[in-house]
Amino acid sequence: MRRLALRVALLLASTLVFLAAAEVLYRSVAPPPASGVLYYADARYREIDLTTPAGLLRAQEQMEVVPDAPRFRMNFRPGADVRLCYRGYEGRDGFDEHGCVPFRYSSCGIREREELCLPKASGERRILCIGDSTTVGWGVRVEDAWPRRVEVLLRPADDALRTVNCGASGAIAPDEYVIALRSRFARFDPDLVVVTLCINDLLPVNGGMAHFDPAARAAMSHPLGGVPGCSRLLSDFYRMARIRDALHLDPAHDWVAELLALPPDQRPDDAKAMGAVYWSDGVPQRSLLEIQSWCRERNVPFAVMLWPFLQGLESRAEHPFAGMHDRVAAFCTEHGIPFLDLLDVFLGRDPAQLWVTPKDLHGNAEAHALAAPVIARFVAPLVR
Repeated sequence: MRRLALRVALLLASTLVFLAAAEVLYRSVAPPPASGVLYYADARYREIDLTTPAGLLRAQEQMEVVPDAPRFRMNFRPGADVRLCYRGYEGRDGFDEHGCVPFRYSSCGIREREELCLPKASGERRILCIGDSTTVGWGVRVEDAWPRRVEVLLRPADDALRTVNCGASGAIAPDEYVIALRSRFARFDPDLVVVTLCINDLLPVNGGMAHFDPAARAAMSHPLGGVPGCSRLLSDFYRMARIRDALHLDPAHDWVAELLALPPDQRPDDAKAMGAVYWSDGVPQRSLLEIQSWCRERNVPFAVMLWPFLQGLESRAEHPFAGMHDRVAAFCTEHGIPFLDLLDVFLGRDPAQLWVTPKDLHGNAEAHALAAPVIARFVAPLVR
């Protein structure tokens, strides 16, 4: 009996030594902990903390209320120069030494070159890119976002083409795109209008740029991922496993139908704040038809693209929102609107390799680079 107890003790001791050695090795080779949590800073890298008087003052210097929006909406002021920063991402690819990406706005209130605020030069033609964060290039440098990449791809064949990035410029919902086009974006005198939708424009999802399994999402806040002194190895393993579990939606379940059927009072809080703007409310459909009518009156081509959520990309059959992509495609076909579905661009890819950070599931520079050639081929014949 004593010999058995000694063996058990030796086994436990050797196991602890092995785990300790594994922890030391992991910490020596693994990158430092990176939360990936977003915060804002000014051009001098002073954090814009809305809980402090100094932070509020910096926010007021950079932002303003959009006067013509159908709901309360803030936008960066013309000439704003801010930084989107991610904790723990200092010096990583695509981020500066502070872990930040510059967001500079022109005098006409868009994240674009100042020259595009001027009237078009003789022979110049412009592709007006309207959308939200997937268009503006949230979390990536402006030259890495798809509108600028598309221009770079098209200009060797036609140097007169320019893309105008109007993404997230005080308009982040389809009905806001209509008003902004009429009141602010028309000044750019477009030769093609492209509206980019995302799933959160169409469905009341619970995660911004993703939809999480409700039960798995609740487990993501487990303290194992954030207790000081906790094993880095176990903590990182647990955190990544939880994120993937929460994003894995059973493909046998009709998530699109479920979200379309949600009564307004049962929608997630973020969706409630947006109001009745979703596909089941009929707002995106009416908005697209209003933009089509505006373009027809001016003999300007109009097209729609749909950017997918970067989750469940194993195949189209397993993607939880493929049904919503099909609905938008059918609507555009019915109304004669050229349509590009970007879901197929990302199928077979590891979603985690396409995110800005694990806490920010917007497409990173690689995602924009994958989409740009497909978009360029789509828009080239329309603008000609």
